[in-house]
Amino acid sequence: MKPLVQITLRFMAPALLLAGLTAGTAAAQDEGGKIAGNYLYARPEAAADRAAEAGGLTVRFSTPGKRLVVAFGWKYRKDRMSRSGSTEAQREWFKPYRAKLADEGKTAVFAVLPPDFYDIIVFDLDAMVMHEGIEMLSDDNPELAGNPLLGEVSKTLSRPDGRISGVDAFFNEKLVDRLETDGFRAAALLQQMRTDKAFAESGDTIKGCIHSVDIFWLLKGKQEGGWQVMNRQQIFREELTSRELFRHQFHKEMQGLRVGMQMKDVGTLLGK
Repeated sequence: MKPLVQITLRFMAPALLLAGLTAGTAAAQDEGGKIAGNYLYARPEAAADRAAEAGGLTVRFSTPGKRLVVAFGWKYRKDRMSRSGSTEAQREWFKPYRAKLADEGKTAVFAVLPPDFYDIIVFDLDAMVMHEGIEMLSDDNPELAGNPLLGEVSKTLSRPDGRISGVDAFFNEKLVDRLETDGFRAAALLQQMRTDKAFAESGDTIKGCIHSVDIFWLLKGKQEGGWQVMNRQQIFREELTSRELFRHQFHKEMQGLRVGMQMKDVGTLLGK
C-alpha cells in the first residue's frame, strides 16, 4: 500500500443549511476533550447486550492529550457485508467503535469489541493530526494508486467550482489522503471541511468549522475516467475551532489488530 498519496480539492459556494447536524452530532465530553458525534459509533448499551460474545482492546499513549480513538473492524464493513435485511440492532453492532478515554487521554479502552481484526484511527485534536492504519481494500495494487486513477477518483468525489452539487456538496474543501485500488475498484480516505458560512437547524450561524473523515468505495464506470460511489463509511464528523485539515500519518502497525474473546492490551501506540 502507498500510505501518503494526497490531492487537495478546494471549492467556494454559498452557505448551506446544515441539515441534521444538531440532531445527528450530539457531542459528548470524555476525559480527553470534545469528541465526535455518538451516532457514528456503536452505542455502548447495544454492545453491552452482546458482551458475552466479545472481547476488548486497550491501547496506550505516553503523553496525555485530547484525542479520539476508533477501532474499525474488517468483517462488517459496508464493502464486505450488505446492510440489506439487517436489523437496527445488527447495524449498531456493525459500526466502528469509539474508545473510552482515561488517565487524561493516555489510555483508550474498548470494553466490548466483536471478535475480528481491527484497524485503529487516532485523531489528535490538539495537534490536528490523524494517525491511521486502515486497510481499505484487501487486494489492492499500490502501483496503480497514483495518477491517472488518483485524479479520476478525486474528480468523482469533488464539488465543481461555483456549484452546489457532487458528492457531499456541503463541504467546500476536500483532501484525498490515501487511495487503494486494483484498477477496477478503489477506496479513498477523504477528509472534508466546510470553511464557508453554515447554519444550524435553529438558524444560528455555526461558529466553528465542520470536519468530516470518510472512506469511499468506488467502482470503475463504463465511461473513460469515470467512477461510481458504491459505499461510504463516515468515521469522524465534528465542529472544531480549527480551520485546517488534519495532518495525515499512516501507520502499518495500527492495522489488523486481532481481537478474540478476551481483553487485549497492545501497549503504547505512536511512541507518544
